[in-house]
Amino acid sequence: MRRLLLVTGLLLAGCTATESGSPTGTATGGTTAPTTTTTTTTTTTEVSRPRDIDLAGADLCGVVAALPLGTFGLDQDRPPTGGDSTSFPGSRDCFANGIGANLGLTLVAVLDQGAAEYVEGADAEVTESEVDGFPLHVLKPTAPDSCFGAVDVADGQMLFVNYGLSAPGTEPVTPQATLCERVPRIAAAALAEL
Repeated sequence: MRRLLLVTGLLLAGCTATESGSPTGTATGGTTAPTTTTTTTTTTTEVSRPRDIDLAGADLCGVVAALPLGTFGLDQDRPPTGGDSTSFPGSRDCFANGIGANLGLTLVAVLDQGAAEYVEGADAEVTESEVDGFPLHVLKPTAPDSCFGAVDVADGQMLFVNYGLSAPGTEPVTPQATLCERVPRIAAAALAEL
């Protein structure tokens, strides 16, 4: 069964927080997740992970709220905002903003696509590693405003990390290398809460 998945802008890339902490679009536009074309096949590859994490019932905003938000330049005085993912239809996400640092984080519980499957067609520089025994793919897109992570948590599921500038084109600017260095730390902290 072939399926085309066009990943469009994640909440993080073009969002800032309003007074209540809800993300709203910015006039500067945003960064989108790498576009992928994905083919689903019936074969599976053995993936080594310490355990399977079923994200179907995961409280993503509880996970985000438990992260050391200040360490990642995110506001600690407002609750994260959850909703339905526009980039991964049928999946839930949760967003936290860092207004002073011009940073944002979105975690997505992707229930119908594995990490390796996702990165096969990603238009980004991909680095493979692991975090706490789970396979991690760090994706560095061409646009320098963000960095992504795809953590293989179970067959056909991944925890997607979108971390980058809340309002690209405004100050302050965190270098993409720094964003990508933090993605594994964010993934490790999130896994500890799942």
